Amino acid sequence: MTTLADLTAREIVQRVRARELSAVDLVAALLERITGLDAEIQAWATVAADAALAEAAARDRDAAAGTIGPLHGVPVGVKDVIDVAGLPTAAGFAPYRDRVATEDAAVVARLRAAGAVILGKVHTTQFAHADPAPTRNPWRADRTPGGSSAGSGAAVAARMVPLALGTQTAGSVLRPAAYCGTVGFKPTYNWISRQGVIPLAWSLDHVGLLARTVDDVALTFGALTDTEPDRAARTTPPRLVLLTDFLERAEPDVRDHLTDVAARLRAAGATVEERSLPVELDLLLAVHHVIMQAEVAALHAEQLARYPNDYGAILRQEIEVGQLIPAAYVLKARRLRRQLGHAVDAALAGIDAYLLPTASNAAPRHTTTGDRTFQAPWSLLGTPTITLPTGLNADGLPLATQLVARRGHDAALLAVAGWCARVLGTIAPPDLAPPAASAKVAEAEPAAPAEAATSEPGEPPAEPGSAPAQQAEEETGEEPERPSTA
Repeated sequence: MTTLADLTAREIVQRVRARELSAVDLVAALLERITGLDAEIQAWATVAADAALAEAAARDRDAAAGTIGPLHGVPVGVKDVIDVAGLPTAAGFAPYRDRVATEDAAVVARLRAAGAVILGKVHTTQFAHADPAPTRNPWRADRTPGGSSAGSGAAVAARMVPLALGTQTAGSVLRPAAYCGTVGFKPTYNWISRQGVIPLAWSLDHVGLLARTVDDVALTFGALTDTEPDRAARTTPPRLVLLTDFLERAEPDVRDHLTDVAARLRAAGATVEERSLPVELDLLLAVHHVIMQAEVAALHAEQLARYPNDYGAILRQEIEVGQLIPAAYVLKARRLRRQLGHAVDAALAGIDAYLLPTASNAAPRHTTTGDRTFQAPWSLLGTPTITLPTGLNADGLPLATQLVARRGHDAALLAVAGWCARVLGTIAPPDLAPPAASAKVAEAEPAAPAEAATSEPGEPPAEPGSAPAQQAEEETGEEPERPSTA
């Protein structure tokens, strides 16, 4: 039985266009679901109920007039390091709790222009680092939802919202998606604007997407980048390389699952070879660690001095250690990043994608945000990567498969992911007791639009180190051109 909470972004747009679904009815149903579930899951930092209903009513009026955007009527959760006009951007940091944004981040403005409805802000770890957020994993409350996009992963998995924005500096889109059983996509570095996003490490920060299907990710990525990646366009089996470096470091259930995934893809016609990375995995991780610590320290050292008791223990340690790294080490790490990027690009040139586990394990205990080893190399190099929910372990926790492509080949990666998703299938959502609003989709005429006023924005305080969210670009290797065609 299809429920309003089960609708994908693509289905929402189609039904709103056909006047079979009111955006107001959909938002009201999701708000009721959030009310029924979020006291336990704690995915949401701020629910903008009145503003979302008003925006949904405007989308219904536009639809009645024949104006339909590519994401028309799709509710979205926004990670709480990304500005939404009129809402706080607290970033999990107590001194920021009254920091109300005066304008939308660029990515939020693009979503609105595409017809999306902003439902509110979802929890993040503090400043998108590693101190756990209050959010719980919808599959098991004693397990982490991952981080730092904890609320994004949990909200999508719990069917509170079909789409959420996340950010990733090490593994913060891919890992929450993997642990919560959703699709997560980190595009090529800087292909989604970071303007209006509180930075953590300038040259590593990416804005990414979490959704329930590859199709929804492709739809949203196309709307944000003015492209039309068609995940159904690929009909030929892909050429994949299964990276043995990562299998060797994976826990047994993860390793066995990926071995099975590779066999299923081969049976469907894919070419799957086993190889090692062209560079040392430990070197990739070390270079990422040095750059991240140095940049985090540069951004936060001054603010840590002002608010020493408000920083989480893990982030505070990162800042303090980062201040001790000699500049010569940072410069060498950046030069190595360029060399490593060229080597990986060259290895990817003859294939469609790397195949590997998204994380070394299923979701661990909630006292951690998990292992970033399998995601951080791609944040360092700026390569596009996507995670697919492809199974459950013996404890009933999600297991995930990761695909990585060459920089700038985002649309091609989405096409490969679409092919793989059709072969591998997906997993059922976690067994959560839905509130009454998630009842069977009604066929009735749309309800009358609701009106609501939005709050007046206040003046936000300075961000860490008084640094703008959109800094001059740090090198991640060759900077690819932004996409301009499908």
